[in-house]
Amino acid sequence: LRPLALAAILAGCAQPVPDAWQARAAARESSLAAALPMPDAASHATHYFSWDDSRRARTVQAKLYLPAQSSGPVPLVVFSHGIGGSREGYTYLGKYWAANGCASLHLQHAGSDRNLWAGNPLTLVSRLQDAAHESEAKDRALDLSFALDRLLASDLAAGIDATRIAAAGHSYGANTTLLAAGAQL
Repeated sequence: LRPLALAAILAGCAQPVPDAWQARAAARESSLAAALPMPDAASHATHYFSWDDSRRARTVQAKLYLPAQSSGPVPLVVFSHGIGGSREGYTYLGKYWAANGCASLHLQHAGSDRNLWAGNPLTLVSRLQDAAHESEAKDRALDLSFALDRLLASDLAAGIDATRIAAAGHSYGANTTLLAAGAQL
C-alpha cells in the first residue's frame, strides 16, 4: 500500500494496529510454546542485564537463561530477535536450551525492538524504515558482540564455555547473526 492509503486505513481502525499486531504475535508465541513440552521453572535460572555501551551511546538489554545444574561450563546460544521483538521473545527456546544444558542470551536491540509499535500509527512505516536502515543493521551486530563481551567479563562467565558459542536469530535477527559472522551489507 502507498503511505497515504495505509494512513487512511490506520485512521479508520478502532484499536491501533500496533497493539493488534503485538497481540497476534504474543498469541502465536503462546500457542507454539503450548505445543512444545516446556521445562519447569526449576530447570533454569534467569538473569536480566542492561549494559551501557558508552562508545555508541546505546543501551543493550539482555536476558540470560542458564541451566540450573551443570557439572561445568556450558555452551551458549546468543539469540537476536526480529524487527519489533524484545529480549522477552522466544522464551520457550531459552527455557528449552537451558533445560538441556545450554545457556541462552537473548538480546534486545534498541532502535528495532518492540518500541517500534508504540506511538502514532501514521508514522509506523517511517519507524520500520529506520529500523531496517543499514546503520541499525550494523548496530545490531555490534550489540551482539558487545553483549557477548560483557557477559564473558561478568561474574557468570565461569559458567559459560567460551569455546562453544553459537549465534541464532529470527528474521532480522538471523540477518544480525550473519553480519556478526562476517557477512557484508
